[in-house]
Amino acid sequence: MENSNALFKVDPQSPLPIHVQIKEQIKWLIGKELLKPGDALPSTNQLADQLSINRNTIQSVYTQLKEDGLLLMQKGRGTQVADERQIERFKADHPHFVFTEKMIEEARQAKLAPGDILLSGFAYVQLFGERQNRHPRYLFIECTDSSCIFYLDEIKRLTSADVQSVDISSLSEEEVMRAIGAADVIVTRSDLAEKLQKFADEAGKSIISVGSTRDVSLLLNLVRHS
Repeated sequence: MENSNALFKVDPQSPLPIHVQIKEQIKWLIGKELLKPGDALPSTNQLADQLSINRNTIQSVYTQLKEDGLLLMQKGRGTQVADERQIERFKADHPHFVFTEKMIEEARQAKLAPGDILLSGFAYVQLFGERQNRHPRYLFIECTDSSCIFYLDEIKRLTSADVQSVDISSLSEEEVMRAIGAADVIVTRSDLAEKLQKFADEAGKSIISVGSTRDVSLLLNLVRHS
């Protein structure tokens, strides 16, 4: 993206540290595809001068995002957004950007200060825990035979888990990647496990393959974590 250095803003009065503000802005721009794979970011000196902050702060942010797999830092080429595979993985693991945008717009329409809403949300998470009401997410991939249906039905019957079933023949690779990235537990037929393993590896997830309705221990293990 051209003139990407003009995108960033910092607020010295914000309760969030400057480095967190910049880091989260970069993640937002990547998540919303305003910064795309291969796009160049301003040099540390350029961005530090523009924002009137210490160069080391920018260097620290870039380094953190490099370690997170979002940026590439190469001598002679500067700092760039990582390749498409890395960014697709990031978006699959962080599907909240659209939700956040809608929430902020609704707050504005209700004449509420978005900053107050976000800080209250942060306080709530600290007090009560972000996973308090969150149910495990199960993804069943092409599970139409009897062994898979057995597990799928039992999980629905015995738990409050969020269960999704997909047919990968109707999905693109990017859609498969996003579905796997958003799931806590991925279940598929034994004959498909190897084919799907590359997607699971990229998303940092593991796959459970189902081959028999007699595999009671697997079912109990799934239910125990729900």
